[in-house]
Amino acid sequence: MGFIIAQWSLRRAAISGALFVLVTVLAVFASLPLAVSSGVVRDRLERDISAWAGHPVSLGDAPSIDYWPTPTIQLDNVVIRPSTFAGGDPIMRADSIVANFNLFSAVLGAPSFSEFRLIRPTFNVELYPDATSNWSSPSGDLAQGIAAAIERDLAAQAGEKPPESAVIPASAALGAVTIENGTVKWIRDPGAEAEKLTAINGTLAWTAPTAVARADMTAIFRGEQVTFAGSTSAPLLLLGRRTAPVQVKISSVPLNIDFSGSASLGPDLFLSGALKLASVSVRRALEWSGADIKPGEALGALELSAKITAEQKRAKLDDLIIMVDKNRGIGVLDVALRSEEPPLITGTLAFSSLDIASFLQAFTPLPKAGGDIASTIDTRFLRELGLDLRLSAQSASFGPVVLSNLAAAARVEQGRAVFDVGDATAYDGSLIGRIALSEKGVDGGIKVQMSARKMNFGGLFDAIGLTGPLPRGTGSLDIEVTSPNPTWATTLSDLTGKIDLAVETGIVPGLNIARFRELSKAERFFDLDQLGEGAGFSFNSARLQATIAEGEANLTTAELIGPETIIALSGVIPYSRSSLAMAGVLGPAPAADGTASATGAVQEPLRFFIGGSWPQPVISPVTP
Repeated sequence: MGFIIAQWSLRRAAISGALFVLVTVLAVFASLPLAVSSGVVRDRLERDISAWAGHPVSLGDAPSIDYWPTPTIQLDNVVIRPSTFAGGDPIMRADSIVANFNLFSAVLGAPSFSEFRLIRPTFNVELYPDATSNWSSPSGDLAQGIAAAIERDLAAQAGEKPPESAVIPASAALGAVTIENGTVKWIRDPGAEAEKLTAINGTLAWTAPTAVARADMTAIFRGEQVTFAGSTSAPLLLLGRRTAPVQVKISSVPLNIDFSGSASLGPDLFLSGALKLASVSVRRALEWSGADIKPGEALGALELSAKITAEQKRAKLDDLIIMVDKNRGIGVLDVALRSEEPPLITGTLAFSSLDIASFLQAFTPLPKAGGDIASTIDTRFLRELGLDLRLSAQSASFGPVVLSNLAAAARVEQGRAVFDVGDATAYDGSLIGRIALSEKGVDGGIKVQMSARKMNFGGLFDAIGLTGPLPRGTGSLDIEVTSPNPTWATTLSDLTGKIDLAVETGIVPGLNIARFRELSKAERFFDLDQLGEGAGFSFNSARLQATIAEGEANLTTAELIGPETIIALSGVIPYSRSSLAMAGVLGPAPAADGTASATGAVQEPLRFFIGGSWPQPVISPVTP
């Protein structure tokens, strides 16, 4: 019994001792805040920020300290001034700064800080031609860390041991910073209007000089919300304008960019890595970015991925996969920024299929509608962009016309845009052509040239929906037309030029010559429907030559020569109104020596007028 009582006494003593120690510890912890000097914490925070940035810092004189759940200090009216001109405008202002601090270090008079919050800060940045800024400082822990990191990198590049003086201070890192509703203003040219990023919210995390630095932010730029996520494993080298690994992702409605590789942000800008770029509207993206280039109004989505190598004024895109308005191509592009001339894009692109019209709209501004478009159209893009692209496509289309094995070139230079078809296969034949748009020359309008050889014109007429009594067969076509207006503002009455069509053995469907003669004897007027369902008029050759002006085609040669019969036409076709005004003669075909054909009975020539409208002409015979 005595033994049990002794054990209980020992346990009670132990419990009492433990409770005493616990109460003592709690009392010490409770009294610690009483030992913390808010002035000491404030002064130390001010000195730490100034020592890191290398710029004078001033904090408000009325700190607010909170100990739960984490010891924090809040100071208002935060101001950082440039070290080179302390009396100048602040490079940063913030309504408040909130910092976490270690309670024990604060009691000892040397508080240390771990996390920061900047509330409504405004950063003012002036960018100078040498890639420095008003934030650059020759002193401070950050500047010392950058200088040491550069020395170490130079030694590593040379295969040497880094100098002992190249010591990176542990305080060179930024720490963990949260920004709430911040603003960044930057000026690249003195006197220019400042650009702005507003409503900045996010975090910057860089916990040690050699640790990975990360940024995750959202902001508003020119009315669009932007999300930015970036990281680098060598932040000191990147800030020191040396090449460093970089990953950047920018997301917005007009433009999305994803880059992974290496970069240098110094005066000799350098990028090398994998690039992905996507835009739902290139026009909107260029307007939003502020680029002084006016692309096609109708140009929609653009996507590309490539290996990019970029320097200060030149970039090369290798292994390029590009999608322009559903036209997917692969190839290589070079982009050059020239000081005295507009930017130049050169390269080679290969497409499996290509919509030529939508592709051309990428480089020409398409207006809306209106009768005065041609005289008011903005053609500045011809002076703001240089282009020299070699294009190829297994299949291509220009409106309803289908091509294959296309080899072409698109060029924009010196106020002139040209699209050349060097070779293409179309409807069993070959095709070459050119579309040229100019500010000067052709009255600032367009010029279209096309030559086709051994083409099946029946297939072409079907493709473009052209009906009526047209010669179907294999032959050649040469067209040259100009307009004082751009293609998108050109009507048929604006065209001037010439056309030359030559077709070998073929047929004109629905043209029954025997029935034609019968109706000519019996009717004053008749149309093609009255000719019945005959096999049509077979010919040995057909030739059509015409000049085009003011909405009319003036026939200089129009002949259909069959085995026994020739049809010759002359007159004017007011095609802008789809009307006809021609005279024709149907007579015996000439023999090989130029005399009248001796085949069959010789019939008197039949003369007639053709009126009405296309594709339903009305024939009126001319009686003797």
